[in-house]
Amino acid sequence: MAARKVPSPTFLSRLREDVLSAGEYALCTLLLGTPFLPRAVRRLVLVAGGADVRSSPGMSMSLTGSPRNLTMGVGVFCNRNVTIEAVAPVRIGSHSALGPQVLVVTSHHALGDDGVWNEHATGRPVDIGERVWIGARAVVLPGAVIEDDVVVAAGAVVSGRLTSHGLYAGVPAKRIRELAAAG
Repeated sequence: MAARKVPSPTFLSRLREDVLSAGEYALCTLLLGTPFLPRAVRRLVLVAGGADVRSSPGMSMSLTGSPRNLTMGVGVFCNRNVTIEAVAPVRIGSHSALGPQVLVVTSHHALGDDGVWNEHATGRPVDIGERVWIGARAVVLPGAVIEDDVVVAAGAVVSGRLTSHGLYAGVPAKRIRELAAAG
C-alpha cells in the first residue's frame, strides 16, 4: 500500500488564508455592495465583521480589506457605489457624507531605487474628520488626513492633510476657498 501524501503546513495555511479572504470578500463586497440590503442589516453585517460602526451606511458600499480596520461615527452617509479599501485603518468621523463612487484607498506599492514597484502592498491609514462632505468620484489616497468641517469637490484626489474649514478641489486637491466656522 502506497503512503498517502500529506499537504504541507505552508499549503494548509495558505488555503486557510484563501478561504478566510473569500469569506471576507463575500461578506464585505458582494453582500454590502447590493442596494437591496436594508441599512440596519448593512450595519449588522459590518459589526459582525469586526467594524466599529455607529451609523448605518447608505445605499451601497463595498469594503475590501478587513472590516476590523473600519471605524464610522454617528450619522455617516455613504452614497451609491462607495468603495472603502481598509487594508490599514480607516476612520470616518460623525456626520460625514461620501458622495457616489467615492474611493478610499489605504494600500500602495512602493517604488524601489531601481524604478521597479514592490509587488507587496503596504498600508497607510486614512482619517476623515467630522462633518466632512466628499463629492462624487473623489479619491482619498493612503495616508490622507481630512480635518473636521471640510468639503472635497467632486473628482478631487486627496493626499496629505486637508485643514479644517476649507473647500478643496483639483488633482491634487488644493484649498480654493475658506469656509465659515460653524457657530
